[in-house]
Amino acid sequence: MQNTSSEHRQICLPEDAPNKEYGNMIENYGSKWLNLVDEDSGLYNRLYLIHYLNETFARSLRYGTPVSCLLIKSKWWGKSVDILPDGEFAVSALQVLASFLARNVREGDILGRWSTDEFLLVAANTSIEGMNSFTSILSEKREMVELEGLPDVTLSIHAGTAGLPGDKEFVRYAEAMPLLARERLAPIFKIGRLSNQGSSEK
Repeated sequence: MQNTSSEHRQICLPEDAPNKEYGNMIENYGSKWLNLVDEDSGLYNRLYLIHYLNETFARSLRYGTPVSCLLIKSKWWGKSVDILPDGEFAVSALQVLASFLARNVREGDILGRWSTDEFLLVAANTSIEGMNSFTSILSEKREMVELEGLPDVTLSIHAGTAGLPGDKEFVRYAEAMPLLARERLAPIFKIGRLSNQGSSEK
């Protein structure tokens, strides 16, 4: 049986108001609130992301305010990927990337783990153009990804955006936004051992 005590979690929730609030819930109430948090990354889990996505989507339709999402997909390769057990490397790599993303999200935006190698950032009152500018910020700050504990690896990041009102023609329901964002995945940055070499990986 897995240990669900909060003291055994590395909670990577950003210091903004909503995330900090849930971080405090976890600290104060323990496992009762862990169903909001992804066990390995310490970020919000898919269940909470879907809830928040539907909430902001409905608000956008009702009041005409913008909402956008950024889907971030990661790929790792290199020596550490080969020599470390799959589970050990996967969790370590996940936490490194989660920590980097959490340190760079804006106050009020919601970040979580969407799938095995994907993260989702949901931003209320933010246009697609505004979310696109955030990808540039991530690229500029890529050296902040802490790879010291993962030697001889390379990380590549792809990202795609979608939102309202710009994608109103294509987005009929909330969860269509990350699906559309996935179709728009494009390279953002590469960092690590092969980042400055002519690797065949994309």
